[in-house]
Amino acid sequence: MISPDDLRNSVRGYLSHPSVERMALKATLDSIKSRLPDSETVIFGGMLRDFALGDARRFSSDIDLVSLASKGDIAKAVKEFSPVRNKFGGYRFSVKKQIYDIWAFEDTWAFREGLVAGTELKDILKTTFFNVDASAYSITRDCCYVSLIMRSSIEARLLDINLAENPSPDGMVRRAIRIGCEKNFAIAPELARFLLRNLKLQHLDRVSCMFMLGLKKHVEHGVEGPYRFVPQPTLFP
Repeated sequence: MISPDDLRNSVRGYLSHPSVERMALKATLDSIKSRLPDSETVIFGGMLRDFALGDARRFSSDIDLVSLASKGDIAKAVKEFSPVRNKFGGYRFSVKKQIYDIWAFEDTWAFREGLVAGTELKDILKTTFFNVDASAYSITRDCCYVSLIMRSSIEARLLDINLAENPSPDGMVRRAIRIGCEKNFAIAPELARFLLRNLKLQHLDRVSCMFMLGLKKHVEHGVEGPYRFVPQPTLFP
């Protein structure tokens, strides 16, 4: 089972790589850290999940940052990167083609909606939709916060719901299918029911349709336990 130290070491190794892109990433994070010295800031979300799965080399998504700093202080900290406002009420910017989103802890959707009490930084782990996303790396303290549910789900390769309420259920359906297909994760029963309730077929490609067809049969036939997609060889030439 992956430990917080294991995950921290994975992040450290990634940031210390001497490539131009990684050096730019580290410089960007160091800049933010230096401009928000009194407010802890963490990397949050998919990046940590991919690292926990050992997929750091293939990581290519946006980097999400959450800070205990005020929105105004965050704006000043990233001003040099010419940010634009993002959907989280924070800021989006890019450096060397790497996209970043940063927002204030208090602006986290689940906190604003009153779904989770945001009293300390670790409460951010309670706000993720997926169990496998409940971790964060502090660029301020160089440490990782990893929930037990995330550690056990990574070990079992079982995708489930951490916080059911979400502003983008259709997006969660597409992400769940992608993780199930690409990362070989089984789908837990509660998540399976969520996917079927929120399915929009017009948004799916052929492989995703096959995934959901198998999931639907799995649920309708009353099969106990998680659903795992086993693609036919012809689906992935």
